[in-house]
Amino acid sequence: MIARRRRWLRDLPARMALKLFNRPRVRIMLGRKYGKALYIHQPALPSLTGIDAKIVGALEKDGIFITTIEALGLANGDRVVGEAKALAESFAQEAHEQIAKGEVFTFVPPDRVIDYPSIYLLGLQDRLLDIAESYIGLPPAYDGVTINYTVADGREVSTRKWHRDWEDRRMLKVALYLHDVDEGAGPFQMIKRQDTMQNDHDGFNYELADHATLVERLGPSYADDIISCCGPAGTVIFTDTARFFHRGKPATARDRMAIFYSYFAQNPRHPFLCERTGMPRGDVVRLTTALPQRQQSAALWRKRLSIALRIIPPAGL
Repeated sequence: MIARRRRWLRDLPARMALKLFNRPRVRIMLGRKYGKALYIHQPALPSLTGIDAKIVGALEKDGIFITTIEALGLANGDRVVGEAKALAESFAQEAHEQIAKGEVFTFVPPDRVIDYPSIYLLGLQDRLLDIAESYIGLPPAYDGVTINYTVADGREVSTRKWHRDWEDRRMLKVALYLHDVDEGAGPFQMIKRQDTMQNDHDGFNYELADHATLVERLGPSYADDIISCCGPAGTVIFTDTARFFHRGKPATARDRMAIFYSYFAQNPRHPFLCERTGMPRGDVVRLTTALPQRQQSAALWRKRLSIALRIIPPAGL
């Protein structure tokens, strides 16, 4: 109870800021600024070809594209899978202990992930930034990486319920499976019907969605468009978790281990609801100091915010 109260107090400034940003006059102003920014940046968007263009086209149409780390040919891809899998496996016992104590969302602690720079830096490769920028329509912010460990307890709680992410109007999540994932291992699922009731005109309200909510938002046949992303180790999923409802299906037969990389615009609509990977800002600075300007701008996106926005502590996971 005390811990819950502390989390509520910690997140209170961000919740209050979200209410302010959704007042009618404020949200209309923000929407106009957003539309203008998209228009100005449009000529500078990357020109994509091959599979990269197909990824962005699929994201625009259905909000998802599934491929493999081999097909993408990302530098150090195999190394990242190996390192992240070893980290996740070493965390397995701790994850089970946390679940037994009542935790609902378990992930490898960021201070352990940061000891393997290749895992973090993979998300800053130009190809991924090009894809993110082309889809988002603005210079992309990189919100880091998490290694999620889903215990096969069958519970439909937290991110295992249908929801939409709250950082921005559009987002890109890139998931990478560290082992074979079937229906019993809790695959990532999404519904390829955009929730058109969330926008700058009508406002943004976030909640975990039950069947009745999904029927209201997406129509009674929404289940026909559920995509269950099963696949072997090395499967890569590109998806927009802001425009589309998604979840981790409750795992029942075996635990699931996966990496998640996160992107949104460098001036996101809700910066106080970002930084959900928990990575210390000092470590991010250390890892990116020697990188090109584009990578630094993506990773250190908070520097572009106004002072008023920078002083609002981000909400927790």
